Amino acid sequence: MTPRRLLGFVPALALVLAFCVWTGCKDKDKGGGGKGDNAQAGGDLMTRCDQLGKACGDSDKHTQKIVEECKLAAKEQVVSGCTEKTVAAYDCYEKELCGKGDKVWALDDLRVLSERHSKCVAERTASQTCVGN
Repeated sequence: MTPRRLLGFVPALALVLAFCVWTGCKDKDKGGGGKGDNAQAGGDLMTRCDQLGKACGDSDKHTQKIVEECKLAAKEQVVSGCTEKTVAAYDCYEKELCGKGDKVWALDDLRVLSERHSKCVAERTASQTCVGN
């Protein structure tokens, strides 16, 4: 082949390579770790805090306190990438501990009830270990 003919493939090769790199970067952003993922996870966790407060609080005052504490803790959990484990713990709290006769006045009351009744311990431990507390 002549050098001129070989150089004819370079632009086509560069175009294919650029396309592959461009689509690979887009897939990486969708897969996880992008800023959009943290914002979405944070929004989901904030919504989950509202649900937890409504399900577990025995009065408006206590509901608000649970929601505030949960949202404060959510900021650290989102940054740590622990949203899924935290949501699993909150789901368990809601199913197993809330509305069962024990009063819940604050988020820490759920931890105490979890230990007392030996429920949701694995979920709570996984969430705490993930965050590093």
